Amino acid sequence: MAEAPLLACRALFKTYAMPTTRSEQGRSLDVLRGVDLTIGRGEMVSIVGQSGVGKSTLLHIIGTLDRPSSGEVRYHGQDVFAQTEQRMAAFRNRRIGFIFQFHHLLAEFSALENVMLPALIAGESQKRAREQALPLLEAVGLADRVLHKPGELSGGEQQRVAVARALVMQPDIVFADEPTGNLDSRTSDGIHHLLVDLNRRTETAFVVVTHNVRLAWLMQRHLLLKDGVVRELSADEAPEEFLPRKGGEPS
Repeated sequence: MAEAPLLACRALFKTYAMPTTRSEQGRSLDVLRGVDLTIGRGEMVSIVGQSGVGKSTLLHIIGTLDRPSSGEVRYHGQDVFAQTEQRMAAFRNRRIGFIFQFHHLLAEFSALENVMLPALIAGESQKRAREQALPLLEAVGLADRVLHKPGELSGGEQQRVAVARALVMQPDIVFADEPTGNLDSRTSDGIHHLLVDLNRRTETAFVVVTHNVRLAWLMQRHLLLKDGVVRELSADEAPEEFLPRKGGEPS
């Protein structure tokens, strides 16, 4: 019997109710319209598409931060949304990592303490959490900055701390939403290659939502979200199709 993929989504729909007036009742916005996708262990996948098409919405659903209106999200064959909220939160803490455009580090904590935090939330001892965090900070090039607070770090260094934090629980998969969208091109390139290097070292799967063509094309697979559904892009398809529109909406 074939092993179940790390992540499998089937017929994902997400509909939002729209503000209405007395003359316009019952309006809705269909953001996802039957998304099917699978991701295997250790794969690096980019999700691309124009602003406003629902890339972040899809990422939040497959990362269990939000629920679909209908459809299934399965990890190792198990329907995660069939679990209680408590069990789903524990699963998310231990098996999933997140990297966002804005690092969301706690200003009063050192780099080391920020990386330790998911392990402490999971019930690990201070000693064990420190042992998990220190090698990761070394791996992202911050061995000499572990006691610095976010305000004492550059933007690129802060994002490297966020990458280490995402990996501290040795997750199966890391979801990154525009992880270099707030950085200059040189710093962005450093983060891009860091993600590829960490994937090779840890076999953690990465799913990256991005408008950055350079980052998207470093991934092994490229998925285009358009008109509420996902299709696979071939390696030679022109990236201009998913470049952001001027004055585009949130993704």
